[in-house]
Parts: sequence; structure tokens; C-alpha cells
Amino acid sequence: MVWPIIVAWLHYMSIMLMMASLLGEHLLLKQELAMTQARTVQRLDIIYGASATAVLVTGIIRMFLEKGVAYYNHHIGFHILVGIFVIVALSSIYPTVVFLRWRSDTRSGKGQQLAREQYRKMQMIIRLEMALLLLAPFFATWMAHGAL
Repeated sequence: MVWPIIVAWLHYMSIMLMMASLLGEHLLLKQELAMTQARTVQRLDIIYGASATAVLVTGIIRMFLEKGVAYYNHHIGFHILVGIFVIVALSSIYPTVVFLRWRSDTRSGKGQQLAREQYRKMQMIIRLEMALLLLAPFFATWMAHGAL
């Protein structure tokens, strides 16, 4: 009986960590970044990816431990929630690739300078991810409470 509680807690903690790291990326991202700032953004992105993975894994485990796969599979809120998660995951690929390309520069002590359009694109992607993730609790709550 304790496992569903532990998994739910890990799920919620992972969600909070995912949102916090994404907000940190948003707040720190600038056109010109000193080496320490660039490293921090890279680390936040790693935390973001790890916490998103934990959200996914714990969410899947919760399906089996709680109401069962059939319950979730028949609820439109579940499919919308999964769709949001997929869109956010796909959207995060571009910023992650950019941050990974910085690795050799940050290791050698160099900062980063983004072109204006690249900066705006990354900024908009991160804002889109945050907006979509703010919708996710609505659909999760709807799903948990059944049909309206």
C-alpha cells in the first residue's frame, strides 16, 4: 500500500523539478552568456531532461499501481495529457541540441553568444513549453476525477 504513495510523491516532485529547471533556463537565457551562465543553463537542461524522464516513468508506473491502464486509456484527458507531453518533449530537442553544442566551449572557459533570431527562437520554444506544461495539471485532474 505504500508504493502508490511513494511513486505519486516522486511523480509530483519530478513535475516541480521539471518546471523549476525550465523556468531557470528561461530566466538565465540571454543573447550573451558568460561561461558560468552557459554552464548553468546546460546543467538546468540536464535536470530538465532527467526530471521529464522521471515524470514519464513514474506516470506510467502510477497507471499500473492505481486505477489501471484501461481507465486511463478510455479517458480523453489522458490522451490530451500525453499529447502535451509529446509536444513539449519534441519542442525541447532544439534547445537541448544547442546547449550540447556549447560543451566544448564551456569546457574551455568560453561563454556563448546567440544570434538574435536563434535567441528569440529558443526563448519562444521555452515559453511554449512552460505554457503547455501549465495546462497539463488541468487534464491530469480531469482524468483523475473521471468524466465531467
